[in-house]
Amino acid sequence: MRFIVVSGGVETAKHRKKLQNAEFWTRAAREWHKLYAPYVPMDTGRLLRDVRFGPGTIEHRAPYARRVYHGAGLDFRRDKHPLAVARWDGAAEKTLKPELLRRLQALVDAGDLRLGR
Repeated sequence: MRFIVVSGGVETAKHRKKLQNAEFWTRAAREWHKLYAPYVPMDTGRLLRDVRFGPGTIEHRAPYARRVYHGAGLDFRRDKHPLAVARWDGAAEKTLKPELLRRLQALVDAGDLRLGR
């Protein structure tokens, strides 16, 4: 079973036309994954490593990803990831949204993505 976390905490509706660039959104997904990694429950590390990135998507491919993401009745170990929680993207967004926006702005400012052209 696959589970896709589509998130990132970025309000893009008004800029969507200019930012329709698959490379940008794939890189954005990779940056968001790096940022929220400490919030992903970890035992063996498969949940964090076994992912596929696409434009604006992070697909956690471990067979148990959906169950862990929703976390109903689960008690996560916190020895490896002290911030581990269910719905890790939402938890990370509360504190990491400004950093994600800074990183995305840096991607745009670098100019190598040729956005809006």
